[in-house]
Amino acid sequence: MKIKPFLWALTHILYLTSCNKESKIDYVLFSGKVNNVVENEISVYGNGNNFKKAISINEDGTFSDTLKIESKGSYSFIIGRQRSSLYLDHGDQLELTIDTKQFHESIKYTGTAADANNYLAEKAIIEESLFAGGPEGYQKLFIKEADEFKKLVLQNKQAKNDVIKKYKDLDPEFVVAQTKDNHYEYLSMLNNYQSTHGYYAKKENYKTPEGFLTELKDFNIDNTEDFENSGPYRQLSFSIFDRISEEKAAKDGIFIGKAMIENLAQISSKNIKDAFIKNIARKVTQENENVAELYDLIMVASDDEKLKNELTLKYEKIKDLNERLAKGNNSPVFTNYKNYKGGTTSLSDLKGKYVYIDVWATWCGPCKAEIPHLKKIEKQYHNKNIEFVSISIDKKPKHDAWRAMVKEKELGGIQLLADKASKSQFAIDYSIRTIPRFILIDPEGKIVNPYAPRPSDPILVEVFNELNI
Repeated sequence: MKIKPFLWALTHILYLTSCNKESKIDYVLFSGKVNNVVENEISVYGNGNNFKKAISINEDGTFSDTLKIESKGSYSFIIGRQRSSLYLDHGDQLELTIDTKQFHESIKYTGTAADANNYLAEKAIIEESLFAGGPEGYQKLFIKEADEFKKLVLQNKQAKNDVIKKYKDLDPEFVVAQTKDNHYEYLSMLNNYQSTHGYYAKKENYKTPEGFLTELKDFNIDNTEDFENSGPYRQLSFSIFDRISEEKAAKDGIFIGKAMIENLAQISSKNIKDAFIKNIARKVTQENENVAELYDLIMVASDDEKLKNELTLKYEKIKDLNERLAKGNNSPVFTNYKNYKGGTTSLSDLKGKYVYIDVWATWCGPCKAEIPHLKKIEKQYHNKNIEFVSISIDKKPKHDAWRAMVKEKELGGIQLLADKASKSQFAIDYSIRTIPRFILIDPEGKIVNPYAPRPSDPILVEVFNELNI
């Protein structure tokens, strides 16, 4: 039987249309096996977009699901508190094996997107090697002198670029993007060195040697394409903007938030300017002594009505809180907190002396970094009219770790455990959302400073001297 030409043509068109529809796959098949399961799910997030998908992990550690991503690019997965990068494209079939006890070191991928993701896993290990030892390793790196520091971070960048060459089936676009990201990460380290080295090396007003930041000279922080597509570029742009704003603030004698608002005039991209304004809005906090002026400046600079409405609600709460915690007001109290040396202690037990309170936790790196400085201050003011009180907000499972750390670090002063960790009424009344947090109370139980200087800040001794402690 012959098919008439018209019918044959129609049938052929429908067939091709059907094939084209089938070929337009808009999802990724993601599966694998997790050894030493600590969580019952693995979550995948999109970097730079709102993608999020939680995938259940079976009892035997296996998982499998489809990810309906909007576009190819950078993503990440999280198991518990551990995170690793992913690179995904429509139609990928990716299989992961991982052991949570050796998170990055154990990651292996197979499937159509294996090379790109195995590269990202190796890259993470190389990056970790630069900060061997976690927070302490980070400090050891940044305390090095400029030439040695720059040599190490340059070697790290080159090592990541060398690994790219190992994999032969990488998308050229991916290779270009990763090479650029590695360079941006290197530049970020250089950009952060001055302030971070000055802090760790205790070099006030430290300046990097001439030529150290040559590669950052005239760096364009107004590149819309890279800002939207590269996480390291975004991070670097924010960091450079912060640095030049700090320099402007020091030069012009204005507070940092105002310098940032004025520096927005250098940005032509609306998307980047809006992102910077959102970042500046994070400085509208209860601790910021210039919060009222900064709030007014942002309200003028922004045309984002949603941001402005949210910021207004936040600012009203801050005003109310700062009125309640104003200098001279009665301090919120803690009652019958467990004392490391036995029994319990209340704030009322310390009446008649100044009280310097450190709110901390054993898992908090910045808290632990303050310990040597706190011990030094305690020794300097021993037998003076002041009590040093450390209140741990560790949860119950960490109480043994708290006892062990107090003993191991030979912590002085009065060591207490908050009754309900971060949900203790004392923490709520002082609106403690980040730690460490330091509070100074006078002998009558009235607030001197709800955001007292840290022990590492030389200003603290000046405050104590002004009070004749």
